[in-house]
Amino acid sequence: MTDLVVIGRYATAVARAIDADAWVLDDGDATPAIVARHAGREHAPPELREAASAAEIVALAGNPVAPLTPRYSLRDLAVELGAPVVVTVGAEPSLTGQARLYAEAARAAGLAVAAVVIAGWPHDPDRVLLDERVLLHEVTGLPVLTLTDDERPDWPVDDWKAAQPAGAAAPGGAAAVRVALEPYREWEGESPGDPRSAPRPRIMEAMLEIVAAEGPVLASRAYAVYNKAAGGKKLTSVARAPLSNSIYHLAREGKVVLVGEDEIPWQGDDAVRLPDTAPVVVRELGPRELIEVPLDEIAELMRRLGPQPDLKRAVLNAYGLVRMTARAEQYLTTAEELL
Repeated sequence: MTDLVVIGRYATAVARAIDADAWVLDDGDATPAIVARHAGREHAPPELREAASAAEIVALAGNPVAPLTPRYSLRDLAVELGAPVVVTVGAEPSLTGQARLYAEAARAAGLAVAAVVIAGWPHDPDRVLLDERVLLHEVTGLPVLTLTDDERPDWPVDDWKAAQPAGAAAPGGAAAVRVALEPYREWEGESPGDPRSAPRPRIMEAMLEIVAAEGPVLASRAYAVYNKAAGGKKLTSVARAPLSNSIYHLAREGKVVLVGEDEIPWQGDDAVRLPDTAPVVVRELGPRELIEVPLDEIAELMRRLGPQPDLKRAVLNAYGLVRMTARAEQYLTTAEELL
C-alpha cells in the first residue's frame, strides 16, 4: 500500500532520499507518453497502478498533468494511489510559480499536499533562492524543505503520510478547496446507420469512437448517443441489442474495459471506457443529464468537495444546475451513500 507519492521533476532524488527502495516512474525531461511512443511501447495504467501500489513510497517524475497516455496522466495515477503528495522543484529562479502550479494541480484533484521539497539546494544559496523559499511558503501555506546533493535529510515523513486534503477537516462548513472539473468531450461523429440493420463492424467502430470521446460512460448513454445520431427517437430493446453486442465484442477484443452491472450494483447499468482511461474522471456535466453521470464520478466529486452543509446542493452548483428534482435527489443520495 502506498503511503506517500512524490511528484515533480526531481521526484526520483527526493523519494530515494526518503526510501532507497522507492518505486520510481521517471521518463526523463520529456513527456512520458512521447518517451514511450518513441521507444515503441505504451504505458499501461493498470500495470502501473498495480506496481506502484505495492510500494510504500512512489516517485512520479514530471509535471502532475503530464500524460502517460493521451487519456491518463501522472496525476491520475496519484489519485488512484490515494496517498498524500510531496511536490518537488529544483533550486532555480521562479521556482515558486512552478511549485504552486504543481501543488494546485494536485489539490484540485482532491489530493492532500503535505510539503514542498526544493532539490539541488546549494550550500551557499543566493538572496533570490532564499526569498523564493520564503515566498513559496507564504503563498502555499505548505512546509518548504530543501535537499542538497550530499544530504541525508531528517524530514517529518510520518507527518506527511498523515496529511489530509485541503478542507477535509473543516468543522461543519464548506470546504475551502476548489475542484477542477475536466472538460466533457461529446462525441460528434456520424452514425453508420440504423443499429438494427447496419453491419456490426461499422457499429463497433462508431461505439469505439463514442467510448473514446465520452468514457468512462454508462452503457445506456453510449447506446442513446448512437441511437440519436442514427435518427432514432426512443432506444428500444431491438435497437439496443446490436449496440450492446458490439460493446461486448469490443471488450472481448480488449479494445474497451466493460464493467458489468453485477460488478457495480449501485449503478444499475454497465460502464465502459478505454483501457488507458482512468476508471473515474471528474468532468463537467456537458450534454449529460445528472442521472447519466456515473455514480462513482459523482461520489469522487463529493469527496473532493469535502464537508458541506448541503453536499447534494454543492454538487448541483458544481455542475451549474439549479433545480433539485426528486429524481436528482434520489440519485445524489445513492452517490452520497457510495461515498
